[in-house]
Amino acid sequence: MRLHWWDMDGFRIVQFVQRSVKERKELVLDTLENNGIKDMGHYRQCMGELDALNYISQELSGLLDKQEQMDD
Repeated sequence: MRLHWWDMDGFRIVQFVQRSVKERKELVLDTLENNGIKDMGHYRQCMGELDALNYISQELSGLLDKQEQMDD
């Protein structure tokens, strides 16, 4: 994959963010799956965070796909 509009540092940043999002998502899911929820407010917070993490993940994947298409 060639990178035109960003350099390798940009690519590394995207990889770092993707890894961070994945790790955080795993922690939140672990909390939900292992009865770590304190109350309904905590549940809503976790679900909102999962929504945000999924959105970020989709946007980053779309960005990488778009870059890949531009390289072809």
